[in-house]
Amino acid sequence: MKKGIIIYLFFVLLLALCMQGCKPGVSVNNGLVAPAGVAVEKVAIDTMNLANPFVIYDDVKDIYYMTGDGGYLWRSSDMHVWEGPYDILRPAKESWIGADAVATSPEIHKYKGRYYYMAAFTRPDVVIDTIAGKPVYRTACEIFVSDEITGPYEQLTGETPLLAPDYMAVHPTFCEDELNVGYLIYNYAAEQSGNATVQIIRLGKKLDIQIGEPYIMFRASQNVWSSAVAEDSKKSYSPVMQAPFMFDTRGGELGILFDTTIDGESAIGVAYTEKDHGLNGPWHIEPTPLLTGNVGGPMLFKDYDGTLVMALHKDTIVDGIKKSIPQFMKMDSQFDKLKVKGHYKF
Repeated sequence: MKKGIIIYLFFVLLLALCMQGCKPGVSVNNGLVAPAGVAVEKVAIDTMNLANPFVIYDDVKDIYYMTGDGGYLWRSSDMHVWEGPYDILRPAKESWIGADAVATSPEIHKYKGRYYYMAAFTRPDVVIDTIAGKPVYRTACEIFVSDEITGPYEQLTGETPLLAPDYMAVHPTFCEDELNVGYLIYNYAAEQSGNATVQIIRLGKKLDIQIGEPYIMFRASQNVWSSAVAEDSKKSYSPVMQAPFMFDTRGGELGILFDTTIDGESAIGVAYTEKDHGLNGPWHIEPTPLLTGNVGGPMLFKDYDGTLVMALHKDTIVDGIKKSIPQFMKMDSQFDKLKVKGHYKF
């Protein structure tokens, strides 16, 4: 009789735990927390709607983690089926971004034993400029930190913003030099500048302040293959350039991935400099795009066996609705240049 009661209580407890794990806003997986009002689910990568996907692989736990626009975290054991979303960002109460800010073009980087989450945020209620009669809203990059890939990530800065508040800084990425000094690379947006630039700024030891002034690595107008159609139907270079991501080739060069437009469709390009020249370059944009077809938000990572993979999104129309579908491409950087080998096979 007692044995039957014990078994019954065990199943009641197990059921309660399972029900709690399915509730939004509570911890459901090793401390990960679902957003309030959103249920955690498992979805295939080709059915997701996630712009600017960024993947980081935990080779100790053999788990892939992915974030993207919106700032949530997803996890997967095979890169094909992803579980999420999980809420991992903890903005400072006194921060300019506000409690309800949404992250765009986020990335996660490991630096000196800790994990840093960086993203751009926009305040649609704060106008910093007016260009051609159109308002420019405050948009800038901020950095969060955690001891674990899964967070939670606490904002490094509070009342003092990381970057100057009067110009649009978007699509942040991170790199460090041979002395382990950290740098933030980002875009000075075309909406305000009229000619987007990829810029780099040195960060303090804790990555919470900028040191010195930003340096322009290259401009959108240096790209010979990008194009835009003006109101008079004449083509010109596209002033748009986004999503910088830095990488090394095995041939000894530094590279930066970016996206821009060709006749209204987004495409991915790459710029290179010799590693001996350092981060300041000079940088040279390749004369042809790396990948076309309404694709953008590129970044690189390695899978479980060291295969180089590019994560990106492809904008497409599904049932009359525009969606950004994450995709993975198998890459090669054996020589001086990055090459697309084809779609990644799961």
